[in-house]
Amino acid sequence: MNKKPKLLVVADSYYPKVDGTLKFMEEFLKRTGKDFETSLLVPDYGIKKGRNVTYIKLSKIFKISGYSSLKLSFSNLKKIKKAIKEAEIVFIQGPALISYLGIYYSYRYKKKTVFYTHTIAWELFEKFVPLFIKKLFYNLIKKISMMLYNHCSEILVPYHELKDYIRNAGVKSEITVARLGVDIDQFFPSKNIELSKKDLKIDPNKFVIGYVGRISKEKNTHLLLDAFKKLENQDKFVLLMVGDGPESQTKEFKETNNCIVTGFVNNVQDYLKAMDIFIMPSLTETTSLATLEAMSSGLPVIATKVGFIKNYIIKNHNGIFFPRDSATMLSVKINQLIRDKQLREKLGQNARKTVAYSFSWERSINRIKRLLLKKYYEN
Repeated sequence: MNKKPKLLVVADSYYPKVDGTLKFMEEFLKRTGKDFETSLLVPDYGIKKGRNVTYIKLSKIFKISGYSSLKLSFSNLKKIKKAIKEAEIVFIQGPALISYLGIYYSYRYKKKTVFYTHTIAWELFEKFVPLFIKKLFYNLIKKISMMLYNHCSEILVPYHELKDYIRNAGVKSEITVARLGVDIDQFFPSKNIELSKKDLKIDPNKFVIGYVGRISKEKNTHLLLDAFKKLENQDKFVLLMVGDGPESQTKEFKETNNCIVTGFVNNVQDYLKAMDIFIMPSLTETTSLATLEAMSSGLPVIATKVGFIKNYIIKNHNGIFFPRDSATMLSVKINQLIRDKQLREKLGQNARKTVAYSFSWERSINRIKRLLLKKYYEN
């Protein structure tokens, strides 16, 4: 029997966080167990789940958007170095400090290193610094990212435009496009939306405006709240926020009438089935799995033109766009879909078809698996 390659998966996200990176990891691990001897290097959020997992302690002081950074200690660095030394190929999901240290030590120990960039680091982290150092911070993070990207054996990106963007930014490492996917058998339209609402203890007579993801600055969620508050006859609507975030970001949502904040949940599909429309107001995205899952669930989507979203959503065919800095225009778009049931149905049906035809976890993971094995067997 051929020996399976020892694969270390490094990530800055882990349970109980529910984000695109974690969803990708779940699908990847589920579909590649026969191909690799896999171990994980992940942050310790207090939940121990899975086998062969090394947990990295987090700082109790330094946080960005509710995410704690790793604690810079000899113990943590020793764990990171040990995990990487024992691996034959390192597959890194990022970006934040654990993944960036993963790239650094993988390069130092001459490991085959494949980095899957789920977020554009310099665009993400600049959202959390004061205006007077924003440009300096942006350039610093970009410079560090470019240096580390060029230490990788290969970079994976979820769409072609991002490949061109980081190549033009200065990445010289090999770059390959590998799309993310959706489990269309798990995310499908509700057969009875009134019953789906009842199951979640939501009034079936109310129109549900939904969102899935982090409640945070980079996701622009407060603009969604502002747009919701502009709607007339508030008692007819529910704003369903499936996710969590820092208390400073979630407090106003929790204090708003007809607004539900669920926290992180493991059954996102059930909440999508209870929605009438889905909003993605984000300021920065790559693929946005949350949007694809909503589309797979047959929901009409209103989104900002960011990342890959602007490529797979076609205006008035499978979704609608709005300017990311205008709560008024978002409110207008929401009202348009509230009034026009026929348009909602058309957008939702076409959204489901788009995902079913173009996005598949099976196809995506198989491609990534082949890329990792090819990189492992290269001289």
